[in-house]
Amino acid sequence: MKIDLHDYVATTPDFPQKGVMFRDINPLIGNGQAYRQAINELVDFAKSLEPDIIAGPEARGFVVGSPMAYQMGIGFVPARKYGKLP
Repeated sequence: MKIDLHDYVATTPDFPQKGVMFRDINPLIGNGQAYRQAINELVDFAKSLEPDIIAGPEARGFVVGSPMAYQMGIGFVPARKYGKLP
């Protein structure tokens, strides 16, 4: 059964400043069925692009990009902020 993933993304208006809508994916990744569906839908989209590798910005990109790369049988590159690690 397909679920509406919008139901699993929390929105906080005016955070961190007025006029910004903060989107929180923690409810989505906290629900196994919603998380699996989201990854599967992203993989279906990405397959048509025939990527060689998936790159994901920290930290949400790690949570989404890693399982995508695994499922697609390709590598994953974490994109970190400059100077964060040696």
